[in-house]
Amino acid sequence: MFDNQTIAYITTLPEVETARLPKGALFLANGRIYQVTETGTGGYHKAREWRQTETTEVALVPGSIPSKHLPLVRRGKILPVYRSRLELTDTDTDQATCFVFPTEGLALDAAYLDVALIQSSGAYVRNQGHDPAFAVTDGVHIFRLYYYRQSAGGRRADLSSLRARPLSFRPKLHTDGPDYWRLLPSWTEIIPHADVTQQMRAIEPPFTGDETVPHMPIPPIDTE
Repeated sequence: MFDNQTIAYITTLPEVETARLPKGALFLANGRIYQVTETGTGGYHKAREWRQTETTEVALVPGSIPSKHLPLVRRGKILPVYRSRLELTDTDTDQATCFVFPTEGLALDAAYLDVALIQSSGAYVRNQGHDPAFAVTDGVHIFRLYYYRQSAGGRRADLSSLRARPLSFRPKLHTDGPDYWRLLPSWTEIIPHADVTQQMRAIEPPFTGDETVPHMPIPPIDTE
């Protein structure tokens, strides 16, 4: 169930006839993110839940062969797209943007969703060295970083690297990122290992007057 902020965001997304969407397009319907997988002739248009199996397939054209044995989704809210992977970077500095997520799963989902929304090819998701983070990159340049506080196995991640070295980017809370991340099933604003009512604390502003951000403060974490 979406919260009020997410519901308000959904109302801003344009609604379209799903049969008109190109292959690969992502849209929201019935509270789920779908991706168009087939746009064949004779109304053979299908989609499935993003990053899910064929068991979640839906038909997009009424009266088509797929609609006879699959659920029909005629309309959906189309997600925004990036014309270029460079749009993931900080437009003021051309440096990578960086977000800190509560869990590894959410960080990975957000990274994959960003890549799926880039219209040009060449970007992919990889682990960021030994850091508890993923990166969207083309193999040469890093466009966005996704750090996480808790691993998939439930271990607390060591984010001390975000404090210990000069940074060319400013780490931000994941809640300061694009609103479409809120559509992910893994979305949460809760800090791991904290009271369930406690929300993410704001990251303190960086020092001013420097090109890089030395010893960037981030919300308190436990390291192992």
